[in-house]
Amino acid sequence: MERMLQKLAGTLNSYDEASLMNLWQKYAMQVHEFEPSKRWEEAALALCMIQAVQWKNKLFNYNLMLQAENTADMPPPPEPTLPPANLFVQGKEYQGKGHEGRKPAKKQAPTKATVLSFPKKD
Repeated sequence: MERMLQKLAGTLNSYDEASLMNLWQKYAMQVHEFEPSKRWEEAALALCMIQAVQWKNKLFNYNLMLQAENTADMPPPPEPTLPPANLFVQGKEYQGKGHEGRKPAKKQAPTKATVLSFPKKD
């Protein structure tokens, strides 16, 4: 099992994040439209793997910046954060923190990826 996970991780790590992010919306929509099927389960795993690559790259860059920073007078870089776990806010795709001051972009297909939220178990 461990060898299979290491092989899967190695294969996933060899893919380009930008290419994977091009598929994010497709899998996010499939996961959002729940159906009790193998197709839905695999879409959920694919979405998680895409997000895992993005998170790994953010964490890698953060640690690289910390390592490169050897002066004590500079504050440390901000910690990497993932977007909040709410994809759809009143029917619109969540754009994440830091977008408040920006002018709205021209109408285009959404390209910003976020983390899906799941209902709390009661």
